[in-house]
Amino acid sequence: MNDDHSTEQSNQLIQFDGREQAKSLALQLTQQAQREICFFGNNLDPILFDNIEFVDCISEFARRSDKTTVKFLVHSTQANIQNGHRLLPLIQRLTSSINLHITAKQHQGLTQMFMLVDNIAYFYYPNSLRYQGRACFYDPSDVRDLKKTFSSMWDQSSRDIMTRRLNI
Repeated sequence: MNDDHSTEQSNQLIQFDGREQAKSLALQLTQQAQREICFFGNNLDPILFDNIEFVDCISEFARRSDKTTVKFLVHSTQANIQNGHRLLPLIQRLTSSINLHITAKQHQGLTQMFMLVDNIAYFYYPNSLRYQGRACFYDPSDVRDLKKTFSSMWDQSSRDIMTRRLNI
C-alpha cells in the first residue's frame, strides 16, 4: 500500500479471490503495521507467510521497537514444523515481540482466517482452505469486532510448546 492513498481509498473494502492476491494483501498489511499484528488461522499459512518478503517484513517490524507485538494464534504448527516454515526460527529468536499460541480445544473447529493490524486494518476469509475473502486498510469498527473474538481466544490459548527453542 502506498502512502499516497487517501483515507477514502484506504477504507474501501477489497474483495480477493486467489492465493497471489491474498499473499500480496497480507504483505501490504504487514508493511502498514506500526504497533501490533494479530493473526488467527489453522496454521502459519505457508502461502501467505513462508516467503522471504513476509519474514523480512515481520523481522523488521518486531525489531523496530520494544512496543511492537506480533501474535500468531493457530490450531496446530505440526505441518509448519515438518515443512520447515521460514517464520519458525524468527519466532524462536524474537520471543519478546513475537508470540505463537495454540487455540483451546473449543476453538479447534473454527475455519476462518484473519489478520488484524493496529486496530485499524484487517484481512479475513471464512474458510482457511480457500483464499477468498475481504480486506480493508482502514476499518476500526470491523477490526474492533474481530479483535474481541481474537482476544477472547488468545486468553484461552496456550504457548506452542512444539516450537519453543531449546537451549542445549
